[in-house]
Amino acid sequence: MCRIWSIIWITLLAASEYISVIKIITASFTAKQKIVNTLFFVSVYSFSIFSIFLSLTVNRDKIPEILEKLSEIEQLFSTKKYRSQIYKHTRLCLILQFTVLISTLLTLSYFGIYIVRRDITLPNTDEIFFEILPMVFNSVGILYFLNLVLLLRNKYKCLNSELETSALTPCKVTNSNCCKRNCVTPIDTFRIKPSFNQQRHYRKSSRRQHFRNLRIIYSQLHDVALLINSTYGILLLCATVWVSVSIISGVNYIIEFKRTAHLFVIETVLWCSFSMSLMTVMTVSCSLAVNECNRSPVIVQKIMLHDDIDSEVMKELEMMFIQFKFMKIGFSACGMFRIDLPFLCGIFCATLSYLIIVSQL
Repeated sequence: MCRIWSIIWITLLAASEYISVIKIITASFTAKQKIVNTLFFVSVYSFSIFSIFLSLTVNRDKIPEILEKLSEIEQLFSTKKYRSQIYKHTRLCLILQFTVLISTLLTLSYFGIYIVRRDITLPNTDEIFFEILPMVFNSVGILYFLNLVLLLRNKYKCLNSELETSALTPCKVTNSNCCKRNCVTPIDTFRIKPSFNQQRHYRKSSRRQHFRNLRIIYSQLHDVALLINSTYGILLLCATVWVSVSIISGVNYIIEFKRTAHLFVIETVLWCSFSMSLMTVMTVSCSLAVNECNRSPVIVQKIMLHDDIDSEVMKELEMMFIQFKFMKIGFSACGMFRIDLPFLCGIFCATLSYLIIVSQL
């Protein structure tokens, strides 16, 4: 049933794209306007079609695998009560995100139709539907990626919290909170009180096992990050092209109508701001996850500075540091460019340069 609906959506999007392009070609626009508008609609609808098509084929099993891996890692860090609270906050956050998204798209679409008609009456439902349909698919795809990356960042944050607790705990003391969790070997029950040497040996082995299990979790998080990157690489490329073309077309509209149609300029600025906000949250979320991952080797180095670390524990920490150093994560659009804050700054600078150059022509 889901496949049938997906095929129906793809058919509707393809038909809407064809109709929109034909309208642009037959309209009384200049050659520049026709090219820019055609590129805009092709990028918008192509992004939607690609996202639905990939969810049916290549990415059909990847997204459930990502969620399953994240759920397995979550069970190693927190109690059942804490996990239920996290999921409750996540559901509320998702509901809030989609509510704001749909409200924003409906408002912008209605405002654009009002500018064309100069009428405050409610336009046809099908007109608004086909106006925001590709925008909804594109924005939902970006929000889905955003929330997966933030979940990944939360897991790295939990791991770093465990490391920081180990850094603050003296080596002669066993972290009892960590021992109660699944990521650390539980304490054996002795009927006879163990000797001092046995207790000392247990503390060393328990601490060493604790760091080793954190290394395993870090490796699992690295696998999840690679899986997210391979799943959304093409979609990130499509999203970047869509946002870039939207900004270029918006700048052209602003320059062309800045003296004649102020409402068109306001609408264009709002749509450009919406596109840039999507790109901003996408790049910021990727940077947050990468920065949280890069904190791990620094914390390990702080633990290694303790004077009372056993030689076997030190070897485990050295292997952990090497692993953390080489298992860094990053998100890119099919390996062409990284999605991070420098990339976002590059888009802003390119947009400003384009606006300055075109305005001088």
